[in-house]
Amino acid sequence: MRILSVMTSVSLGMLLVACGGNGSETNSNTANSLPVVKSTQDVAISFAAQANGADVKCGAVNEVANLGTSNKTAQIQDLRFYISNLKLINSKGEAVAVSLTANDYQDFGVALLDFEDATGACSAGTADTYTAITGTVPSDTYTGIEFSLGVPDTGTDAIGKSIALNHSAITKITKPLDIAAMDWGWQLGRKFAKIELQPTSGVINQKGTPDTTDDAVVSSWVVHIGSTNCTGTDATGYSCTNANLANITLNNFEMSKQTVVFDLAALLANSDIGINQNGAVGCMSGATDKECPALFEAFGLDLATGNGSATKTQTVFKVMNK
Repeated sequence: MRILSVMTSVSLGMLLVACGGNGSETNSNTANSLPVVKSTQDVAISFAAQANGADVKCGAVNEVANLGTSNKTAQIQDLRFYISNLKLINSKGEAVAVSLTANDYQDFGVALLDFEDATGACSAGTADTYTAITGTVPSDTYTGIEFSLGVPDTGTDAIGKSIALNHSAITKITKPLDIAAMDWGWQLGRKFAKIELQPTSGVINQKGTPDTTDDAVVSSWVVHIGSTNCTGTDATGYSCTNANLANITLNNFEMSKQTVVFDLAALLANSDIGINQNGAVGCMSGATDKECPALFEAFGLDLATGNGSATKTQTVFKVMNK
């Protein structure tokens, strides 16, 4: 009986080998045959700058008509802005952070969108443009987008160390925060948005004569949004009473089929770009500048507090089919 038992065990073992009965090998083959499910997905979010349904571009041949309350025609002199806190909204209504791909135009959770190309009145700018933000998010279905217009006070570097962003020195940080044209020295930070125009009829002050600075005729009307009333030093850190970070939410956004549009005409809908009433020519986020309230309202900001407006919804950013 013992010999029969041994022979039976051996026979069964040989049968299993002959039939490929190695359990671990079978499990391995089964696992290898299963589809690989990615835990993240790549994103590329397109942005455009438009006015009255047409793309906004530099150059005299691309003058933009019907801007503002007086329907002025103007050339673009600059059009750049920073985006941060970028999130996509999933089907559950949850806002999920986008991990940005580091390059010359995006890092530290901040991206610089650049629509000027150094032609025409934009000659002081850069030839390269940047109009799409790339990165990754957890794999899911996304139906909306959130972001802030501007640069937060702090962020993290590649190794997770907390660093100053808005108030960092442009000589001590890398792209996209090292750009001199976006530095705002007098407010100790960055210009969050730099929109500059050259109206064909010039800029006239309240008295009806060309507005002048150092006896030179001013041809530009500008919108510079950034944090104000800032104090501090590199050693002690900085603080601002008015953050002026506009938080934007756009629902019903399908990334593969739609573009986020910056609407210049909507921004200027309640402004006269041919007149400077007081202070800086246009608006440099000054609390008493008469040009600023209408522009801040268009961004959904309260000029007095620098927070989101309790009564006004932003009108500058919208969604458009590609």
